[in-house]
Amino acid sequence: MEATTDQIATIAALNDIARRTMGVTCRTVITQGIAALDENTQSDILKMIEGFEDFTPDNDPHGEHDAGFLYRDVIGQWHTRWTDDSTRPALSVMWKFDLYDPGLVKVALNGSFC
Repeated sequence: MEATTDQIATIAALNDIARRTMGVTCRTVITQGIAALDENTQSDILKMIEGFEDFTPDNDPHGEHDAGFLYRDVIGQWHTRWTDDSTRPALSVMWKFDLYDPGLVKVALNGSFC
């Protein structure tokens, strides 16, 4: 079943709210790799995710605002896009939101409860 335009808009709105208020309106889980970083870097990552608005058809093909990438360069500046192909970022972070049903039992496919 393909999601309707209204369902996609609802999913995007829910993901936007969750992203902007992590830990308040949603459950936040981080990987061991992020947990191993120093507290300042973890804080920077969470702030960048909360403020992320750089959604494009390339990084958000379904329009659900559910994932993105962050890059920190060698001098410590954060970016939402990596454009310099001649060097690798010092740190790459991929973040993802999954919309679960109210009982946290399963991922709500295509906004099935929206």
